[in-house]
Amino acid sequence: MTVSDGHRTARRILAAVLMLALVTSTAIAAGRASLRSTRGLLERLRASGRAEAAVETTVEDPLGGPARTVRGRLALEFPHRARLDFPRKESLTLREDGGDWLQPQTRQLLRSGPESAEAAMRWSAVLLESGAEDIRERPIAGGGFELTPTGSDSARAERQRVWLGADGFPARLEIVSSAGERRTYRLSGWRFSRARGRPAFVLRAPAGFEVVDLP
Repeated sequence: MTVSDGHRTARRILAAVLMLALVTSTAIAAGRASLRSTRGLLERLRASGRAEAAVETTVEDPLGGPARTVRGRLALEFPHRARLDFPRKESLTLREDGGDWLQPQTRQLLRSGPESAEAAMRWSAVLLESGAEDIRERPIAGGGFELTPTGSDSARAERQRVWLGADGFPARLEIVSSAGERRTYRLSGWRFSRARGRPAFVLRAPAGFEVVDLP
């Protein structure tokens, strides 16, 4: 896996889980009924302030080589904050105003502005702009739910599938593109604590690291 592939995978994990959390928060703020697939997570997150879980995904090699399993630790806080920490001190954050990516391998800190963050959070951005009333939720086999945007572009949109664990929190996420490509993420060990605030989602460059600012 190249560095760019790892960045893309990490962004996809955050985008998927952020979508899961933000869609229901949008509905709650507007006074609408919350979605069944996200209700448990959002209730606990609002009550405590911070949610954490282990994340695991299998990345297929486009050249036909062996698949690689990527593991990390996810943290979520309101309003739109997420952080994913990998082994070897690699971290990625997303916030309402951008995000950061600390890369020990290349000794760089990438700082993304709102433009880059919006692209990384395509699903969550769409949901926040349109509101949860534009999302259709339907039960699917295995006790899961499929979330599909409605409207004129729905046929070309990605679909989000969510399966809940015995604790009522998301245990598996699956994103299906309009072309049928599937990406699956597994979450486990959810725990909740007091919010740490925005500083916990802003990364700093260690001494000797190059800082690269993106739009």
